[in-house]
Formats: sequence, structure tokens, C-alpha cells
Amino acid sequence: MGVKNLWRLLLPTAHRISIETLSHQTLAIDASIWMTQISKACRDSETGKLLPNKPHVRIFLIRLMRLLFHDIRPVVVFDGTYYIICLVVCYVCC
Repeated sequence: MGVKNLWRLLLPTAHRISIETLSHQTLAIDASIWMTQISKACRDSETGKLLPNKPHVRIFLIRLMRLLFHDIRPVVVFDGTYYIICLVVCYVCC
């Protein structure tokens, strides 16, 4: 999954920008990266299980709301059939 050594290739040209510089633009969001980051952060350190009250869903929505606050139009990209199933399950369960 992904492009091998992509960050090493891009590192010489990479630079940080403030979120405000993306105002009035459309930004593609890789949902799998966000969900991986969030699910790792929302696990109990002893059991490894997701924390109660579905914080991963809340954090995902907070990230989207932050982009919308700065007038950035997010396009959330889900890759593959697994994510379609995940969307359906999240919609039904949440």
C-alpha cells in the first residue's frame, strides 16, 4: 500500500504551510490515513481496545469541521471495497 520511499523523494521540496493558506481551495483527504492515526490514538493503552463513546468518529468530524471553518472544501477519499463496507457500518452503527 502506498508509494515506497515517497517521503524520502518529496522531503527536499517539502515545507510547512499554515492552514489559512488553503482557504477557498479543495483539499483531498485520504480517509485511511486519518482513520489509522485516529484509531491508534483512541485505544486503551492496557487492552488495545477502542475507547468507549466512539471518539474516533468525533475526532474525524472535528478535523473536517476545522477545514470547513477555514473555508477549505474537503473531499474525503476512501480506497477500495473495504471502505465502502466501513462507511455502511459506520452509518448504521453511529
